[in-house]
Amino acid sequence: MATMLLSTHGTNGDVLPFVRIGRELAARGHDVVVMTHSWFADRIAAAGLRHLPIDTAEGYDRHLDDARRYMLDPLKDPEGVLALYRRNGLFELLADEVRMIEAHYRPGETVVVARHTSGIAALMAAERRGVPVALVSVTPHQYVSLPVLGNLFRRVLGQGYDDVFQEFGLRPVRDWVAYLTSAKTQLALWPEWFDAAGLPAPAGVVRCGFVLGDTAEGTVPDWAEPPVLITGGTGQVLHDRFYDVAARACRRIGRKALLVNRHPSFQPESLPDGVEWLPSAPFASFMPRVAAVVHHGGIGTLARALSSATPQVLLAHGVDRPDNAERLERAGVATWLPVTHWTEDRTADLLARALDSAAPGAADGGYRERIAPLAADAASEDSVRVAAEHAEALIGTDAVMTRPDPRERLARLTPEQRTRLAAMARARRSV
Repeated sequence: MATMLLSTHGTNGDVLPFVRIGRELAARGHDVVVMTHSWFADRIAAAGLRHLPIDTAEGYDRHLDDARRYMLDPLKDPEGVLALYRRNGLFELLADEVRMIEAHYRPGETVVVARHTSGIAALMAAERRGVPVALVSVTPHQYVSLPVLGNLFRRVLGQGYDDVFQEFGLRPVRDWVAYLTSAKTQLALWPEWFDAAGLPAPAGVVRCGFVLGDTAEGTVPDWAEPPVLITGGTGQVLHDRFYDVAARACRRIGRKALLVNRHPSFQPESLPDGVEWLPSAPFASFMPRVAAVVHHGGIGTLARALSSATPQVLLAHGVDRPDNAERLERAGVATWLPVTHWTEDRTADLLARALDSAAPGAADGGYRERIAPLAADAASEDSVRVAAEHAEALIGTDAVMTRPDPRERLARLTPEQRTRLAAMARARRSV
């Protein structure tokens, strides 16, 4: 039996897949500890896993509220992002997480499974102690946005990170893109077809498939007509108009809707007739029973909808959502609107088409029947087993992680990449 330390940050789509992987690892006989926000304590306990909180529930909500205006476009106000980190003690939290990992580390008996891009503490522990680390990406955008994120970490947050690294006797990071992809085991929680529908993940990354996080069951009302589900996820990185546009679109086509949102400040003061509000709902039970879902483009929501073959309309804005939405549309399994096209009429039109496609006798053979193979793939437990097996393969592979030598990286460049790099260098010198 090994100790599997799962480290993740964010909202449901970032945390619940780790809990699901943790349950699989626990079923294989391992001691599983989930190191994440206090707000998830009940979900982790229900899964029978140990929880190592990194904050308080109040601090978590406060940080979500504080981060909202910066996360939609972090480069719009870089100084504000730095102030956000300092105000919420995120550099101190990083140092605390390194200490937590090292306190649980037993040579040859511990593996850390950490969320990609935020699993910096795991990489530091690997560099200091040789802790085996698997980095897990929950959305392709975590790779797509690496150049921007690396620039933000280096130029905006650099001094804060430098101080933490120096506190632990490590030299500052100068190439964040290389550092954030330095773990030998990197797992992607999406399938090959989703990867191929956009910029693919780097070679060597294992595409495990979607891992459904919300497995809680619940009572489903006896609806005379299945409603449309409206959800913007559990975070606060959401456009102010999302719920208003979605609710009005449902009213325009005369469909009842169930609006699920744990942050009521985001929704209109008064909802249209026929729209009911719930702070939360067990999507595993609800999603197969609703007529369609209008959502923000979160990876957890889209995967759950796919697994249920539920028609989707995405109002995608910010962070990974437009990239997720484009991939679904290219694959022919959903439609979406960018924020510049969010109108009641356009949203209602897409929703009406989605509902028609799922109706019996639909001209295209029926949405649910057409995507049945993808639905079965999304609902499969194979992805969980693949992720767990790769984590298990790291047991006993302890070795101090060394950073890539820039000269070695240059030596591996193709002639075309060298020519492009030289052109970029000349362009910079001419500025």
